[in-house]
Amino acid sequence: MTKLYILFLLLTSLMAAPLKAVAETKALLLFDGETGQEFAGCLNCNRSNSASICNRYGDFGSRYGDTSIWSRYGEFGGRYEDNSPWARYGEGLRVVDNDGNYYGRFSRSSTGQSKLPIIKSLLEAWDVLDEDRMKIRDWFCDY
Repeated sequence: MTKLYILFLLLTSLMAAPLKAVAETKALLLFDGETGQEFAGCLNCNRSNSASICNRYGDFGSRYGDTSIWSRYGEFGGRYEDNSPWARYGEGLRVVDNDGNYYGRFSRSSTGQSKLPIIKSLLEAWDVLDEDRMKIRDWFCDY
């Protein structure tokens, strides 16, 4: 299958269940995979929220921020960083809600990977959109 066809299938499947609505009504928070102490942003918060990974002007949504998953040079976005969801063999990020419920890891590694549809969609987008963080962010955040 061509990448364009795979992208079409991915996007049409997401239209049936809007990505933002797929996630629970609770905020899904990202923390480092090693200690679970360092905050890495909110996965499904409104993009005007300063903690949102979709706030392109905030620490967690900027393409250059040290704590942004979209920054290829940052602690949480680098391809070879243990805490990055984009690292093939890293631990990725822990996904929890405000009540402390654990939803697995936002990680390309299959070990402990979250089963949340929102995580699966982002990881599929990584492959379909040629590992381009800005294309993924713009698609995911509706820019």
